[in-house]
Amino acid sequence: MPQNLKAPLLFSLILGFLATQAISITNKKAMDLIEQTCRQSGFFALCDSTLRSDPRSSKANLEGLAKISVEIVIDKANATLNVIVDLFKNVSDPVLYRSYGTCIDSYGGSVERLLPEAIAALGSKDYATSRHDVATVATNVNACDEQFSEKTPFSDRNRLVHDLSLMSAGIIELLG
Repeated sequence: MPQNLKAPLLFSLILGFLATQAISITNKKAMDLIEQTCRQSGFFALCDSTLRSDPRSSKANLEGLAKISVEIVIDKANATLNVIVDLFKNVSDPVLYRSYGTCIDSYGGSVERLLPEAIAALGSKDYATSRHDVATVATNVNACDEQFSEKTPFSDRNRLVHDLSLMSAGIIELLG
């Protein structure tokens, strides 16, 4: 290889190596933030798997992780509400009718009011309101669960929304 090409080639190799290392360090710091955050959320395994499954988390700061977690609660609560509404359509028993209605009201209030308010409060750095609204979603899920003496077709979904809500409240609490 000619002598005049060795220096630029060596420089390019070093530059490429440094860029790769910088990207690796940035990703490692983001993953460390996820682990650090999740260890303090009260739901480490759920938090870790949930946040790592969302590609936005790798580049997010703590406030970004909080927002992502609330958005995931919104998605899961909406999906659960849809399941409950579908099941409700086939209910003829008056007691079950009231129970499902309570669940629809609980989830409806969460999806339509509490969770959007939590996102808005996060955006305006009103962390106490955001945390309260997300934690109230868990209370609403409990109100739904308490309507039934036995496991329902959506009991597992209720548990997930409940735990995700408390996990999100825990993350928001870290913000202040």
